[in-house]
Amino acid sequence: MAVSENKKEQLLQRFDFAKKQNLDLMEEIEQYARDHNAFDTPFMQGYTFKTGIQALQKERDVVFNDENRKVVLTVDEDSNELDYLITKIEDQINHYGEMKMGLNIYFKSIN
Repeated sequence: MAVSENKKEQLLQRFDFAKKQNLDLMEEIEQYARDHNAFDTPFMQGYTFKTGIQALQKERDVVFNDENRKVVLTVDEDSNELDYLITKIEDQINHYGEMKMGLNIYFKSIN
C-alpha cells in the first residue's frame, strides 16, 4: 500500500506544480506581450501571444481546477490510472518548459 500512497502523493504534487507552472508561464507570456505590444505576434506552433495565453487559461480552467484536484485527492490508491495520470501531467510540465524556453530563446534574448 505504501507504494500506492506514494504514487497518489506524487500525483498531487505534480498536479499542484503543473498548476503553478501554468500560472507562472501565463503571467510571463502576458507580461512580455504587454511590454512589447506583441499580443498579435506569432509565438509558437500556430499560436500568437494572445491565443497562447488563452490556451493556457482554458487549460487552467478545464484541467487544473479545484474540482479536478478533489478528484486527485479521492482517487483509488490501487487504481491503475495513477501512472497514466502522472505521465500525462509530466508531459504537460515538459510542454510548459518548452514554451518557456521558446519565450526565452526566441523573444527575450532579442529584446
